[in-house]
Amino acid sequence: MVLISPKRNVKLGDNNIPWEKRSRDLIAREVIGNILVHRDYSSAYPAKVIIEKDWLKTENWCIPRRHGNIMQDEFQPYPKNPIIQRFFANIGRTDTIGSGVINLYKYTPIFSDGGKPELFEDDVFKITIPLNKEAAEEANDQKKLSDREQAIYNLICENKHLTVEQVVAEFDISRATVFRDYAKIKKITGAVYDKNESVWKL
Repeated sequence: MVLISPKRNVKLGDNNIPWEKRSRDLIAREVIGNILVHRDYSSAYPAKVIIEKDWLKTENWCIPRRHGNIMQDEFQPYPKNPIIQRFFANIGRTDTIGSGVINLYKYTPIFSDGGKPELFEDDVFKITIPLNKEAAEEANDQKKLSDREQAIYNLICENKHLTVEQVVAEFDISRATVFRDYAKIKKITGAVYDKNESVWKL
């Protein structure tokens, strides 16, 4: 893959066509393929593809194998619907299991001028793709913990049984603020709070 300049063509695969269109088409294929191949079809939750000015977002009900962000170099591909996956592979609409994650991380920076995709697995599997440089920069800012959030995360690392009340007392903030900070900490670090055992799992 040779990217000469934003005004030139880039060769992706066997097609020498404008890089914006080729990378866009590949991203769209992987996003839609993910919805169809990995969906939990027993759920009535509607699959969603949301196209905004600066973002492409999807929501899809699934049976999670893990909870948290899926990173390019630390995930284990698992066929949730192997028969459907093989069908789409045979007609050339998907590649091998796990290739969707790899391709999204490969082509999103080309399309959005350096941005990276965000894939979050839970009961609702979410994909967020920045569509331009401004969105990519905004996404990078959202992936950084504030000073207070970092301090809370440090406390979690020191005490995996840290309670909301302890955080409220330590930082003089409301419970609602704690839960907002927790949500961002979980999203960025992959930390999970086990309610049954009342313990953080890092």
